[in-house]
Amino acid sequence: MDRAGIRLGRFLGAPVLLSGTWFVLALVVLVSLGPSLQVRLGLGVGPAYGVALLYAVLLLLSVLAHELAHAATARAMGQQVHEIVVHLMGGHTEFSTDLGRPGRRALVAAAGPLANAAIAVAASAVAPSVGDPVVGTLVDLLAYGNAALAVLNLLPGLPLDGGAVVESFVWGVTRRRSLGTVVAGWGGRVVAVGFVLVVLVLPLVRGSRPGIFSAVWSLLIAASLWQGATAAIQVGRLRGRAGSLRLSDHVEPAVGVPAATDAWATVPLDPPHHVVVLDPGGAPVGLVDAARLRTLHAPGGPPAGTPATAVMTVLQPAITMPATAAGDVVLETLAGSPAAVYVVTGPDGRVVGVASGDRLAGALTGASGRTAGTP
Repeated sequence: MDRAGIRLGRFLGAPVLLSGTWFVLALVVLVSLGPSLQVRLGLGVGPAYGVALLYAVLLLLSVLAHELAHAATARAMGQQVHEIVVHLMGGHTEFSTDLGRPGRRALVAAAGPLANAAIAVAASAVAPSVGDPVVGTLVDLLAYGNAALAVLNLLPGLPLDGGAVVESFVWGVTRRRSLGTVVAGWGGRVVAVGFVLVVLVLPLVRGSRPGIFSAVWSLLIAASLWQGATAAIQVGRLRGRAGSLRLSDHVEPAVGVPAATDAWATVPLDPPHHVVVLDPGGAPVGLVDAARLRTLHAPGGPPAGTPATAVMTVLQPAITMPATAAGDVVLETLAGSPAAVYVVTGPDGRVVGVASGDRLAGALTGASGRTAGTP
């Protein structure tokens, strides 16, 4: 069993996992469907709940087909698929990098709901020819469940697939992905509110009272949609700020020195420079910030010949960015590889400076950041 769930296998090289939270969904299906199947099919308690369990498994396979369609389409676009997970609220597929273009993102997003629509059409076509009432009921439920998955996921708001299509459309028209993300995020909030109105409020207005179980479950889905939409809006706003962010505006000068030598002692104090310590392969491993360098040069400092490894602060992790990095490249590096200090390199790959992670984050959020040498 994997930390993220039960490993079901691999698809296109990526692990396929079943989260433990899916069993909550299976319980919901059993509790809500079992009693109605007793009445509809005239079955005893055990057989009725057995059929409900079979439908829960079919629903699992339907969600899995949805995620595999995302993965296969992304792979066709040249992306590496890292992980496919089925969980309580559906599933997710993780890719290695962004798809880069709005049309590609829209195609990958639409692939999942289209897979469910195809299953719904196929099940509906087969249903009339099924003679056994139990099998026929399962086929009918399969058609209905996949149609519902397709329609729900195509609603125009993030975090749903339809929201990704809206995001891509606005992105393609305006050339501003940040605007597309914010618009689709607000669409997700509208969908969340609309879901509550349609599933809970409208039945009450018509004189019908939904059960406590379905009410709680509906509110849980709406809350999840609202949370995902809010996160999308925040990401969109960050992308908007990132559009004007240039790493070069936040770089403090630095020089690279070999770890085994005392070359750090020759680095000028005026103007102030940071020292990036490099291993024999030229990779950064440590930092001596400008303030500490000045202290080391004061009377009573380390004797001549002291190697840089004896005076440096270890960089964990040691992340580099080119000085030309800007916009989404900086944002994705901050999000995917958080670090207190980033080593900045020039066109020839040599160290030219360092940038504070706090300062870069502050530039994105509007807050003030600390300097690169501040711990």
